[in-house]
Amino acid sequence: MAKIETWMKLGGVALLAAALAAGCETSSMENEGTVTLNELQGVETAPATTGSDTNVATGGTDTTGGDSGTTNTNSLWPSEITGTVRFLGTDVSNWPVTANLDAKVSGGKVTLNSSKTRVWPAVDGVNANAWVFVNLNGQWYAATWEYVRAGQTLKDMSGKSWGGHIKMSPLSSWEPRPGERFGLMVSGLVRGGLRNVQERSNVDMVTWR
Repeated sequence: MAKIETWMKLGGVALLAAALAAGCETSSMENEGTVTLNELQGVETAPATTGSDTNVATGGTDTTGGDSGTTNTNSLWPSEITGTVRFLGTDVSNWPVTANLDAKVSGGKVTLNSSKTRVWPAVDGVNANAWVFVNLNGQWYAATWEYVRAGQTLKDMSGKSWGGHIKMSPLSSWEPRPGERFGLMVSGLVRGGLRNVQERSNVDMVTWR
């Protein structure tokens, strides 16, 4: 009877040892992590992205020296402005269009109703430059022709020289003819050494009369 009890005790010890060994092996496997099907097959997966890496171009700029550039149309301008636009001075074509411009001309007076006329910060009393888009012999040119004061919407050009205000060839001798179509735009300050914001308006086409 004593021998039977001894064998039973030895058997229990053996079973306990086996259970402990199994438990240790399980803990070791859990710490080694898991393997995906792609890893087993040798397939590499790309890391997840948290944003867009795609650049969307809405118009290209080919800078040819200095601040002047030739800009492809590509829906940047009204449909009347075809081909390329040659900027005389700073090329602002890629500046965001944040202002809505409603332009009118009558009797030599130019109205520039801009939604940012009182928003863009003023420097020395002015907060924008007025631009003109002119077609000369099939080539479009863009140039600034005036400073605009904060809150100002009217410019009187009756009896004044447009080319004398632009001061950059080939528009330095340009004067609008009755019935001529051209574009008007406003932007943040780019003329002289004054600067405030890098924003612009749409280009609004007008007829000189």
